[in-house]
Amino acid sequence: MVMPPARNSIDAEDSRWANGQHPETGSIEPYNCDCSNGTDTCNNGQSCFWFSNGCTPGCKACDGNGNRYPNYDHCSDEEKGLKPEDRLLKRYWTGDPTWEEGSSFDVFKFNPWRAPGKAPVFDPCGMAGGRWTEAFNAAAFNTTAFAKMGDLGSKVLQPRPSGTVWVRGGTAQTRWQMTANHGGGYVYRLCAAGAELNEECFQQTELEWATPTHVLRFANASRDRKIKATDVTQGGGIGWRLNPLPNVRRDMCDYNVSLHEGPGHHCAWTSCPGCGPPLYAADESCPDVCSKHYPNTPDGRTPTLPFPDPVPGVDFHDFVVEDTVRVPANIAPGEYVLGWRWDCEHSSQVWNSCADITIE
Repeated sequence: MVMPPARNSIDAEDSRWANGQHPETGSIEPYNCDCSNGTDTCNNGQSCFWFSNGCTPGCKACDGNGNRYPNYDHCSDEEKGLKPEDRLLKRYWTGDPTWEEGSSFDVFKFNPWRAPGKAPVFDPCGMAGGRWTEAFNAAAFNTTAFAKMGDLGSKVLQPRPSGTVWVRGGTAQTRWQMTANHGGGYVYRLCAAGAELNEECFQQTELEWATPTHVLRFANASRDRKIKATDVTQGGGIGWRLNPLPNVRRDMCDYNVSLHEGPGHHCAWTSCPGCGPPLYAADESCPDVCSKHYPNTPDGRTPTLPFPDPVPGVDFHDFVVEDTVRVPANIAPGEYVLGWRWDCEHSSQVWNSCADITIE
């Protein structure tokens, strides 16, 4: 979430991330939170590194394992309390719609978006780095005066007045931006600033969408454009909104790399600093290992996009997604925390951001 300014972007007050700078985070597979907040400077700090790794709907907790194995359930069936109506209807998938639901080719079946809001999270304001120690798949966080790897957002991120004022019964604009496209969808929620910031509190006030569209905001406002939104109105996840940018992952046992077997042989990936010696951090997520564990996945077809790209040829790093939400008319005036939750479908991850607002 880039508007209102999130508590999670507090690192923008660190000289390393000030004035729109986005240095790399992590040493195994460095990424950054490069972004574009419409016509404003995007002082985002490390806010895109507040998330939860290894989360399956119905599990009691996330396990921190962000390796993208297909068909990977992060807890036993005995733990789950899901009901049939919790499951997302196939029409709202952001993965390949030609897969048979529940089959071995339906590789995302255990990921958060398949039952929106039903996967556990480490914290409703995110965990720094998504787990406790740095790992492959960009689970990382650079220590600052504000947080370190494994910190929980609701515990360490202090109130950060944004100057944002919403009016009861009115509408308000919010913005978010992707660093990597993991499909799925998202929701905005409110929790009173004086309450304990937990999932139960946020789930009590999920915000409604005021328009059936998104606005894509570019740094050059003349490029701004309006696109159709898809809201979940049937089955699990009612009230959530689809990520409007289609994507089909090709890294689920689908790379053509040389086999590595026997002692001393490692994953052939060389695309990240920690993939080679001495860490060999990509070994567990290597497509060859994946293929041996799941020999029937996938079936060799060219992936099919679930819906047309509304902005073909445009880099999603160049714009933010703006939505208009309804401010509840019957909510008490006061200070609130706005929570943004993105449940992914192409990974077992949930992203969270929290921002401070005033409602009059």
